[in-house]
Amino acid sequence: MTLRLVVDDLEKATRSLSKCREIKIEILRYGVNQLEIEHLIKLLAMELEDRDKMISIANIIDGENESGILLPEE
Repeated sequence: MTLRLVVDDLEKATRSLSKCREIKIEILRYGVNQLEIEHLIKLLAMELEDRDKMISIANIIDGENESGILLPEE
């Protein structure tokens, strides 16, 4: 692999991480609470192509609530 390819890959990774940070900032601007963040994480997990990862993440989120339904805290 040439140095240019390595640099290109690093630049792509940097742009991708930057985009993720921008999305996170935009979500937080909505003023979401912890419950909504957990729900968003689960919804995003459902979009993963890797089924095992999707199930693992969903199980972690659902593990805190045996019914699998995220309810607002009182």
